[in-house]
Amino acid sequence: MGTMGCENILLMMFMLSDMLSVSATEIKIEAFFNKTAKLPCNFKNPQNSSPEELVIFWQGHKDDVLYEFYRGKENLMYVHSNYINRTKLNPNTWILQLQNVQIMDQGMYTCFVQHYGSKGPVVIHQFSFQLSVLAPFSKPEIIQLDNKTAEIGDVLNFSCSANQGYPKPQKMYWKIETKNSTKYLGDMYVFQDNTNQLYNVTTILSLLINDTSPWINITCLIQTQESMEPLASETMHLKTQPKENPDSSFLIPGLVIAGAISAVLCIFILIGRNACCATREAPNVKAENTEHPKERDEALEPMNHGSCEKTEDR
Repeated sequence: MGTMGCENILLMMFMLSDMLSVSATEIKIEAFFNKTAKLPCNFKNPQNSSPEELVIFWQGHKDDVLYEFYRGKENLMYVHSNYINRTKLNPNTWILQLQNVQIMDQGMYTCFVQHYGSKGPVVIHQFSFQLSVLAPFSKPEIIQLDNKTAEIGDVLNFSCSANQGYPKPQKMYWKIETKNSTKYLGDMYVFQDNTNQLYNVTTILSLLINDTSPWINITCLIQTQESMEPLASETMHLKTQPKENPDSSFLIPGLVIAGAISAVLCIFILIGRNACCATREAPNVKAENTEHPKERDEALEPMNHGSCEKTEDR
């Protein structure tokens, strides 16, 4: 009897030290949105207990039960409805797979192991960890908001957006490459989807085009986590050009049109004069041999219109 008592005391001391060592270090588990998370239990089964002697279950931060392995069989009686048909246990490693991970699944979880003996279930192992959910943002996309060319003196407006990511990014910024590269920290506008809790982010850039460089390269970047490389957009390439004078763009075509109209009018005037003169010369030719040329000339004199000179044959 004394021997059995000593063995039980040693077993409890071993389990207590195991629980304290585990709780001293916070374990972090990461999983991707809509993928499968592997939830550990870190149970070594030092006493080589049979599955029929064990009760193992995972519990969430709201005390919701994800899965229960009850004395060798799966027990769904206490499993929360959010986790039905989403879990699968590997009995060799005591790792629980949580499928179709959502943002609401993140938080603190604990795996409990109970030994089912003659006195009922006794907790012999407890392992807690933090589950974090990640969703990679889409590649940032730059859109020019106005239909302008990069003329010196103009202000061009651009937007940059990245969608369906988690967690909320730390910052968005612009990289403007000219002869002297410059970074602009943009104002980040954040929108969270009420359905899946993912974030959509946008930033705006207003860029004054100056004559310091003949070319400009624009890139948008989003920093999701400090330890990760920023996510960059495709680079937009611009070529600066001098400002066009709006008057000069119409001056030369206007002069050409005016000249053409003047030329056409001159041609019509000349044609009109020739026709007028021809009508004057015809009666004179027919009347060359008449007896009274002077009277004839005087009778025709009022028909002269000034622009068409009258000719006489004497």
